[in-house]
Amino acid sequence: MSDTALEVRDLCFGYGDVPVWEGVSFSLAAGQVAFLTGPNGAGKSTLFRCLAGWLEPGSGEVLVAGEPFTGRMRLAPGALTFVPDVPSFYDDLTAIEHVGLVLAANRADAARPRAERLLERFGLVGHERLLPSAYSRGMREKLALVLALMLRPRVLLLDEPHGPLDREASLVLSEELAAVAAGGTAVLLSCHHDVPGLTADVNLVLSDGALRQEP
Repeated sequence: MSDTALEVRDLCFGYGDVPVWEGVSFSLAAGQVAFLTGPNGAGKSTLFRCLAGWLEPGSGEVLVAGEPFTGRMRLAPGALTFVPDVPSFYDDLTAIEHVGLVLAANRADAARPRAERLLERFGLVGHERLLPSAYSRGMREKLALVLALMLRPRVLLLDEPHGPLDREASLVLSEELAAVAAGGTAVLLSCHHDVPGLTADVNLVLSDGALRQEP
């Protein structure tokens, strides 16, 4: 099995004749953590949606664990998980019912103890019987992170995950991301500021329609 968890080759995206970004290329090995930064409007969220198969790029290729991937394909459970900047949930399912649904859909019932530990770490114990619509923005972000982290996917994509969190929860998230990376997950997250308690192996900057890698 290739050690490359995520590879992006010459990805381009635009609206009509107006490009958002062009020639985006990078790769992440298993266990690497990458930060994606750039100004507002640079297209970071659009890039995440293309990587996750939610949007179709104009050209280029995304490979997950060495295999080409588009939104028309079905990935194996545990291959890739994406948490968008504004997570969405089912209106009629409680938080703990979301946990059960995601575990069942990914055939990952063995991860239930990890889910319970994450609910506790993120301070959701005692609130797990509520609908996510009753949660604050920060609590909804925590629930989305629990659902993603409990699966320990091969590739984890997180769009501004620290933004809605207070400092204590941000530190918990950083600890959990370091742990999943140590276990072999490739992590790509976007941020606008320093991330407390987490160091990047790869620094990517999206700006002026192009992606560059910095030391």
